[in-house]
Amino acid sequence: MWFRRIIVAVAAYALFAGGLATLYFVEQQSGRNAVEDAPRALLSAGAPTAASQQPRRVDLASGLGTFWVRYDAHDAPAAGNGYLGGALAQVPRGVLDTAKATGEDAVSWEPQEGLRFAIVAKPDGSGVLVAGQSLQRTEERATRTLLYIALALIAGAVVVAAAVAADALLTAARRPRPAP
Repeated sequence: MWFRRIIVAVAAYALFAGGLATLYFVEQQSGRNAVEDAPRALLSAGAPTAASQQPRRVDLASGLGTFWVRYDAHDAPAAGNGYLGGALAQVPRGVLDTAKATGEDAVSWEPQEGLRFAIVAKPDGSGVLVAGQSLQRTEERATRTLLYIALALIAGAVVVAAAVAADALLTAARRPRPAP
């Protein structure tokens, strides 16, 4: 009987942990997908111009806002405000090829260790227009969410352990004691 209660407690905790894992996955993916909204909006508003509200230069090593880069027919950066190492950022050629072939490519791009961006690429005339935004804030939120979930898992384990211990103590107190 006591063993059955432990199995039920462990099964309930496993369901609780599975629910939290699902919650984390959904939250993390939702945040990751949402970070593509600003680059898509920038691209759908038409090609950015000098008169647009975009800053003239975004240093990708420290900037968290949206950026854009136009690539010419030879996949060379021709214009934009997204700079990395003093030059217009160069995304992988495969991103540009996929955008030309399918009409859009949306990927996570890591040009350097610790720099990650959500980028969206769309054909633009004979070239490709790429817009992106840093994933830093999104990843920080995901890390905080993971911390909260880890704390909830620990709290859940404490509750299950306390329930099992209380059940064991109550069961032991109800057992008849042998006569002396």
